[in-house]
Amino acid sequence: MNTDLLKEILVDRNLLSSIIYFEELDSTNAYSKKHCSELRDNALVLTSFQTSGTGRFGRPWKSAKNQNLTFSLLKHYHLRVDEFHLMNFYTSYILYLTLHQITADYQKRELFLKWPNDLLLNRKKTAGILLDVKDMNSDIKKFIIGIGLNVNQAEFPEEINFKATSLKNEFRCDFIIEEILINFISLFYENLDMLNDSDLIMSLWKSKSHCAGSKVRFKKLQDGLESEVIIDDIENDGGLVVKDETGKKSKYYSGEISIIYEN
Repeated sequence: MNTDLLKEILVDRNLLSSIIYFEELDSTNAYSKKHCSELRDNALVLTSFQTSGTGRFGRPWKSAKNQNLTFSLLKHYHLRVDEFHLMNFYTSYILYLTLHQITADYQKRELFLKWPNDLLLNRKKTAGILLDVKDMNSDIKKFIIGIGLNVNQAEFPEEINFKATSLKNEFRCDFIIEEILINFISLFYENLDMLNDSDLIMSLWKSKSHCAGSKVRFKKLQDGLESEVIIDDIENDGGLVVKDETGKKSKYYSGEISIIYEN
């Protein structure tokens, strides 16, 4: 990882306050939570090899050494508790824009956002976001935004090979990890005012998700039960509205969906 280049472009130009880099680290989010009181606003914790990364529901995020982008961004921001979801949807939208720009010169791609915080490339997961919040009772909250992006990893464990991919696997070439990070951070701060407009964030996010009308398997977080439903909408509060076979609608704020593709 060329940290000198990253610091020159991102720190010296005052986008980030600092970059804390580790060749190897268990988890950038775990480190950021542990040292949150010491880290300044706009600090970036970055590693070339995350050994114990986790996603939603504590699932492991398996990452090959020196092949992927794994980092956490510490951002102080004034959001009410009922607005926390905006940081998640904003971040995933910015990551979508980043990948869209990075891959614009390549041929056919199917890139879209999956509720609530994943990016799918040609129907396989290539990125995920994990959000933690500190100082919940303060006006200014400390958001720890963890991102894992599969960049140049060519092989995945057998148990996830059918549902995970990387930029390299889909576009048949290597990508410059530092370039992706620089583009993401630049876009993140250039568009930060969007966090004050929930209608805009959710409208843009939905325009890149193509989820309305999709048939999915939805697993409820509360009881783990799974059912086949159709996505009706994603509302401005981040809630997923689904319809069952009878047309009855239900709304959820957490759970897991698996998209059913028609052959």
